[in-house]
Amino acid sequence: MKWYTCTPVSFKGDHTFFSRDSGAFCKAFQRIGGVESRAIMPTPAQEGDDPDLIRTEYANLKDAAWWKSLGIDGVILYAWGVGKYLPIARAIHDAGIFLVVYMDSSGLFFPWQYWLPIAKNMYTKDVFIHGKIKGSVFFLLRLLKQHTWNLASRGRRKHLDSGDMVAFPIPAALQSVADREWLYGKSIVRKLALVPNPISSTCRFAGEKRNIIMAVGRWDDLLYKRPCLLMSTLEQALAHAPHWEAEIYGNIPDFLREWHGNLPEPLRTRIHLAGYIPNIELQKKQSQARISLCTSLSEGTHLASAEALCAGASVVGPRLTPQLNCLQWYISHDSGTLSPNDSPESLSGALLEEIRAWDSGKRNPEEISRYWCSLLHAENSCKRIIDAYEAAQGGKTGL
Repeated sequence: MKWYTCTPVSFKGDHTFFSRDSGAFCKAFQRIGGVESRAIMPTPAQEGDDPDLIRTEYANLKDAAWWKSLGIDGVILYAWGVGKYLPIARAIHDAGIFLVVYMDSSGLFFPWQYWLPIAKNMYTKDVFIHGKIKGSVFFLLRLLKQHTWNLASRGRRKHLDSGDMVAFPIPAALQSVADREWLYGKSIVRKLALVPNPISSTCRFAGEKRNIIMAVGRWDDLLYKRPCLLMSTLEQALAHAPHWEAEIYGNIPDFLREWHGNLPEPLRTRIHLAGYIPNIELQKKQSQARISLCTSLSEGTHLASAEALCAGASVVGPRLTPQLNCLQWYISHDSGTLSPNDSPESLSGALLEEIRAWDSGKRNPEEISRYWCSLLHAENSCKRIIDAYEAAQGGKTGL
């Protein structure tokens, strides 16, 4: 059996690509045995490209004959359901290949659902990037486009309908489409399937936990990763939890170092700026930590939280609907706490509540890991995709 993945954008094809998203699916197919798998991206080739990556001319991706020449059974297409990639989806479909249209998104495509928080998020981004006056103009133009051109565009629906399976990474994303059958049609809704973003099977609980709070991110991203919220939350919470420590992973900008250097010594010695470490080492740290803290403003899926869950840690973050719907799924099964408000005071309160849950024995790392590994490990998702393919080959209709 041959299962390939395709990303129609020329990203770097090194080990970082193959540790996440479509590259991680490719490696997971290989690990389950009996499946040949490669990843496909358009040219040009880039330094460090993995041997399992096929680079080809973009025109080939729109050619059904080229796809047919590969002799493969299925493709996971990571193209975000965007209309401009519809010719690629159609070419794969016309080649007789089982097509999984993978929607790495929140599923919130139309403006009338959660209109106010989405509009606020758009405004915040545009003002942050362009300044208040220019950003306000950008925001109004984008809002107008959302309510006119994007609303009338059929490209996304046609893209989704080209697939044999339409996969979303979190239940809320899938449900947002399922609830709008009148808009998408029965043909798309019956193909919907929950396929979480692939998490490596090496992310698992290793048997040891310590009183550690982990935070992983690109901390120079002031808008979305919100290091200021991270700093305030840790400073407020750890002042009331002297037996706990925090470790911050990712890039460490100067302002974060300055903040750390100005902390009172009892706090400074318990908050560690760990910086970048290889992913395999980060997984070991996740297995030791009890809590993963997310301060993001918006995430389709938050991979650091998902990896932490598989390692037996719980998740803390703000309850932001719909921008962080993934966290509302991640805290199910006694796996974490969300703050009711998006503020340092509220988030530090949620963090202290989660600390008390661990201190009182209400969290079970073995069970957290077992449950989320069964849902999130990439090999399990690949097996579910193959089961759907074999069911379709056998003439069954449901996914």
